[in-house]
Amino acid sequence: MHEGSGNPLSRSRVGDWPPDDLPPQACSPELRLHVLGLVPYFAGLSEAELAAAHEAFHAKHMLAGSTLVNAGDPAESLMVIVSGRVKLVHDAPGGSEHLVDVLGPGDSFGALPLLGQAVNESRAEALTGGCLLVTSTAEFASLVTRFPSVAVAALEDVSGRLRAAHARLRAAASAPLETRLAGALLTLSQRFGEEVPEGRTLGAPLSQEDLAALTGSTLETVNRVLAGWRKRGWVKTGRRKLLITDPGALEGVAAAG
Repeated sequence: MHEGSGNPLSRSRVGDWPPDDLPPQACSPELRLHVLGLVPYFAGLSEAELAAAHEAFHAKHMLAGSTLVNAGDPAESLMVIVSGRVKLVHDAPGGSEHLVDVLGPGDSFGALPLLGQAVNESRAEALTGGCLLVTSTAEFASLVTRFPSVAVAALEDVSGRLRAAHARLRAAASAPLETRLAGALLTLSQRFGEEVPEGRTLGAPLSQEDLAALTGSTLETVNRVLAGWRKRGWVKTGRRKLLITDPGALEGVAAAG
């Protein structure tokens, strides 16, 4: 689950995913079942077991810009993204924001007591429209009881969240901004982007304010770094758009840190 399972910005996305802004009528049971099978909790289930697990979820349409979960909300639901993009945000002292992660189809977020969480630690906002699957504490607990592989995956999630938290602290303390920003752009493009004649898209409609929050920096500093990369021909930027035109150059920056 990604109130935050695994390592932020580390999951590789492969294959064709449902488009963003999917209308409610297009979020079919077949599509929901397919995406649910991509979630680590349920990857070990047979087709019949996966169909049974699907019955514990209900579909929910999300609108771009909407808040899906607030930090501090009770831990009472797990949400799986079928289509669209969601960002997780921590509110920092002084009114600033820290962008924790960007999620897409097959990713999950929310919080459950079963996973050692009392409240949601992050605010979840829809970057695009799309479709979600939602289950409750009681429904997820029944799946853990019924399917041993789900219980094992839940335990792995708890330990994975602890490892990820430590990794984030180490990275924030040591890596320079250029390294953090290059790594974040490359990972997002690998997860969500697509190859185009000029390079590779980012695949998530993030503003430069979002990129500053993601890397723990300021808007001015991110603007300065991106401006330098634009002059070198490494990236092209627009309103909530970014194109990596020289992935090799950014890979070098990411590795240098």
